[in-house]
Amino acid sequence: MSYVNMGQILKKAREERYAVGAFNILNHLTAKAVIDAAEELRSPLILQTSTATVKFHGVDGLIKQLIPMAEYASIPVAVHLDHCTDADLAKKCLDAGWSSVMFDGSKKPLDENIRLTKEIAAYAKKYNATVEGELGAIVGVEEDVIVASGDEALAKVDECKIFLEQTGIDAFAPAIGTAHGLYKGKPKINFDLFKEIEEISSCPLVVHGGTGLEGDVFKQLISLGAAKVNISTAIKIAYCSGLKSYIENNADKVEPLKLDQHVIDVVKNTTKEHILLFGSANRI
Repeated sequence: MSYVNMGQILKKAREERYAVGAFNILNHLTAKAVIDAAEELRSPLILQTSTATVKFHGVDGLIKQLIPMAEYASIPVAVHLDHCTDADLAKKCLDAGWSSVMFDGSKKPLDENIRLTKEIAAYAKKYNATVEGELGAIVGVEEDVIVASGDEALAKVDECKIFLEQTGIDAFAPAIGTAHGLYKGKPKINFDLFKEIEEISSCPLVVHGGTGLEGDVFKQLISLGAAKVNISTAIKIAYCSGLKSYIENNADKVEPLKLDQHVIDVVKNTTKEHILLFGSANRI
């Protein structure tokens, strides 16, 4: 259908109270799997790339794979850079063709986070690209972003208001108690805080640390205005488990294409489960 920026996708999601999955892909195979899933369910899609994935493939090498896939898809697809703490890398990705980037200055003092995020937002405008920002510290590991338990910090409403007003971002990820990676015990999500921030936010809100949250938690956050939900660890697990299960069950075979198809199917099924849960199916 079209290669779009994230703003076009999230505006409708916020208005109609569903969420769009932002799935962290690792390579061409996982990108194909999540696109196939979204096409089958007629859902908008955010192909999300971590900075580690970008560095592994190279900026140009990765985007030259993803843009044609997005352009030929029968659904609207955005390509989004996730958790980038390097302003120069964020700019390089925008120059190369990413339609959206997240600058993560959440570990910096508020004024420095505002300055850098505002700089990236201004830079993105010449490409009609969108920018996501973050406040607070989300515990866990997300590629090269590590927050130890005990160092997490929920976003503060007054700081969120200042951050939103001064940066002009297009999507906002406040820390509300979710975590990156797999949860150890039941997460303590501050729904009241999320609701209060959504009410003063000029842009759609994002939930990080989606893998492992229970269905009722997703539904409550979406009902309160979550328009984008990040899913990374679940895609990694599906990819690795798909490889492992095929090889274990076909140890005497050397059939790479069948291996790839099996992995695609496993990743696709995981993606479809989340799309259905988020309510974005049949929104095209």
